[in-house]
Amino acid sequence: MGVLKMKPHRLAYWLMTDGYVDENGDPHEGERTLVDYCECDLKPAGSANVIQFEDGVAESYSYTIYLPANSRKFKRGDKIVVTYFDLQTEFIVKGFQRYQLQCKIWV
Repeated sequence: MGVLKMKPHRLAYWLMTDGYVDENGDPHEGERTLVDYCECDLKPAGSANVIQFEDGVAESYSYTIYLPANSRKFKRGDKIVVTYFDLQTEFIVKGFQRYQLQCKIWV
């Protein structure tokens, strides 16, 4: 009998470095680096797939991602990558909420 993993997915996020202009006036683009972060649990959205935030903005989302309580804070608009079933999918964060025992990201 197989063992069921409660958090079968991996979450990574894009770390962006700013571009710069060198002493010769030549512009250099910033770099994107994918940082492997933690295990997570990805759940598809049910029928109520719109969330209202404190600032009055309502966002529709497709998935909810559950993270450990001590996770870093993600901002609206951050780009993350979730690996599941050997597939990598990039999402844009629609919302983040920290709770006592877990964190949620809506994408």
